[in-house]
Amino acid sequence: MADLKITALTSLAAASAREDLLHIIDDPSGTPINKKETVGDFFNALTAPVTLADSDVTLTEATHAGRIVITPNVSADRTYTLPTPKVGMLFRFIGPTGLAAADGHSVIISAGSGNSIFFKGQLVHHDTNQTSQTSSVVFSDQDSNETITVALAQALDITCVGTSTTTWQISGFTASNTLVAFAD
Repeated sequence: MADLKITALTSLAAASAREDLLHIIDDPSGTPINKKETVGDFFNALTAPVTLADSDVTLTEATHAGRIVITPNVSADRTYTLPTPKVGMLFRFIGPTGLAAADGHSVIISAGSGNSIFFKGQLVHHDTNQTSQTSSVVFSDQDSNETITVALAQALDITCVGTSTTTWQISGFTASNTLVAFAD
């Protein structure tokens, strides 16, 4: 078996288990080194959550895609800008973390600028105002909305999935006293 090409090996397909080993070439563009890694460690490393800084952040595919992105308790309005979408690229925002009460600032998710990259879809918003306590569905305009503003965020769970090089499909929920808003 030592002289077989990788393409000639038998596939495990659906029988893969977390303890199975993968052949990894570490640092292929620098000093390549052959290494091994379990399937479990491989997926854990690629899906480990990322906590954003309390600042505006431009997200990248390498650091943030395919992971849970945890928004902090922000000290001012914060904008988190997505990279140009690719089909299947995924970001899931949850948070804000560390809240003891309603936050006084907004979390803004931006697809870019100039209405060339935009959101399609909708979010369920729960109004946490002590008098009405209602939920509603808020829709993007499906062709130019490039920002989502969760004003005074108390909770959010928003998933963005690239469906083309210009479109992020959006879904999830938000909770605050102020209705979530899509805008150009």
